[in-house]
Amino acid sequence: MKAPLNNVCRAASFELRAVDGGDGFTLEGYGAVFNTSTRIDSWEGKFDEVIARGAFASSLSNFTPVLQFDHGRDAATGSVPIGAIEAINEDDHGLFVRARLHDNARVEPIRQAIASGAIDGMSFRFRVDAESWDKSNPTPLRTIREATVFELGPVVFPAYAATSVGVRSLLADLNETERARLLGALRNEISTGEAQQGTSDGNPGEAQQGTSVTRTSALLAVQRSLQAIR
Repeated sequence: MKAPLNNVCRAASFELRAVDGGDGFTLEGYGAVFNTSTRIDSWEGKFDEVIARGAFASSLSNFTPVLQFDHGRDAATGSVPIGAIEAINEDDHGLFVRARLHDNARVEPIRQAIASGAIDGMSFRFRVDAESWDKSNPTPLRTIREATVFELGPVVFPAYAATSVGVRSLLADLNETERARLLGALRNEISTGEAQQGTSDGNPGEAQQGTSVTRTSALLAVQRSLQAIR
C-alpha cells in the first residue's frame, strides 16, 4: 500500500459566524481533526487514515496557507484568494482556522451560499511529509505524522475536493438506471437555472450572476463525471 504524498485533499465542516456584533464575514472551523480514523476509498486506494496531533506544526511555523474557493478551480474567482486567514493553529481537537472573507462582488455569492448552508464543507490541500502504516488489519491504517498545508477553503463537494475523479468515486456504485435518473435530474436543474436567469426582470447584479455561474459550474462538473462513468 502506497498512497499519494502530494496534492492530497481532505475535508471538514465549518461555520460562518457573526460574533460580537460582527457582519458575517468571519469563517471558522477545523480543517482537520486529530486522532480520528477516516475511511479513504477513492482514487488513492482503500485504507483508514489518522492525522496525528502535531502533524502541521512545522508547516505552520514556516508560512500561512492561502484561502481559496474550490481549490482555485472556480471559474469566477479563479486562484485569487477569497479572504485572509487571521488565525490557524493546532489545538487538542485539530487544525483550527479563522479567516476573514473579502467583501467584494465575486466573493459575495460564495458567502451567501455558506450563510444559507448550501456550502458546508472546507477542504485543505497538503503534502504528506512523514507517515506510517499499520497493515495488521484487513484495511491498512495510515497515520500522517507530518504534513505541509498549501491552501484551504470552502468547496462545493467537500468529500473529494470537487474533482471529477472524486465525484466518480462517490457515484461509482450507482447502477445504470440510477445514473440515468440522476443525469436527467441534473440536466433539468441546469436548464431551469439558465431559463430563470434569462427571463428575470431587469439586469441581474454581478453577485447574482456569480451565484448562477458557481451553481451551474458545479452541476456541470457532476454531469460530466456521471457521463464519464457510463
